[in-house]
Amino acid sequence: MRSITVSLAFLMFSPPALAHHSVTVFFDRNTTVEIEGTVTDIFWRNPHVSFTLAVVNDVGTTEEWDLEGGTTNTLIRRGFTAESVTIGERVKAAGAASRRGEPAIFVSHLLLPSGEEAILSDRDLPLRWTSPSADERALASTADVTGSGIFKVWSRSLHRIRSSLVLTPAALAARDAFDPRTDDPSLKCIPPGMPNAVLNPYPMEFIDEGDRIIQRVEEWDARRVFHMSEDARSQTQAPNHLGYSIGRWNENTLVVETTQVTFPLLDADGTPMSENVSMVERYTLNEDETRLEYEIVVTDSENMVEPAIWKSTWIYRPGIEIRPFECTLRDTVSPVYR
Repeated sequence: MRSITVSLAFLMFSPPALAHHSVTVFFDRNTTVEIEGTVTDIFWRNPHVSFTLAVVNDVGTTEEWDLEGGTTNTLIRRGFTAESVTIGERVKAAGAASRRGEPAIFVSHLLLPSGEEAILSDRDLPLRWTSPSADERALASTADVTGSGIFKVWSRSLHRIRSSLVLTPAALAARDAFDPRTDDPSLKCIPPGMPNAVLNPYPMEFIDEGDRIIQRVEEWDARRVFHMSEDARSQTQAPNHLGYSIGRWNENTLVVETTQVTFPLLDADGTPMSENVSMVERYTLNEDETRLEYEIVVTDSENMVEPAIWKSTWIYRPGIEIRPFECTLRDTVSPVYR
């Protein structure tokens, strides 16, 4: 059987993303559920594609299951489009179980009537029921790695390592009071601020404009400005959710210092963040210009006893483009988020 997605070996180690709402809050990635049923509804939108399946259970009763997957952009890059499955088709699905036992999964694999298998997760995963075709294996092993320094589109990160957060008592209390079903701004299509704006598995791009560098991030259509001029520190700007960023070069490393961030949350788990937060990012280009090592150190003494550190590695894959994100609210709320 031919599969829709190519599972690249070097992309197999992606941990949970910090992007939009935290999937692991609502779904248990350690518990996989397999179901089979008829597609009754399709909602093709960002931040998550969703499907509804009519599934006959063990006692012969038909249940309505909610399937939530990755972004439209991720699926399109894997060859899966809004026309890949239609209402009325019978499909097989596997994914992470709802933590509250609702008839819902965060779908990772979908087997279509044609025998094609699609990876619908926000992660890069191996195929579950089929094997890659010879053409796909050849595509995965041959990639043009040429580039032009840092100024190009960078694909998703290979891995992410976060230091354990050491929070103040007040911050712990605020996080404990955070209800992801009602308090998460992303469920209302409100884009996150720094640092969450860049801690996601979607493409981003650097554009050289001389005295400033533009960083475009696909998720939430984010656009950051790194001020590179010598007088950048004396300039003023109204605080905003992405903050004011000053950049400088240290050999092959782009160092960015960001302050004046107004977004109230550090992450998707409800960790509070004060407006006195400061961030230092380092983007280090490797010798052959195919990898970009990333580190961000976030200091917020009002909420954290010590700075938080995230690290990731971005790769260059020719042909990848930044696609519009355009978050769209669902007409009805999935039972997982009620």
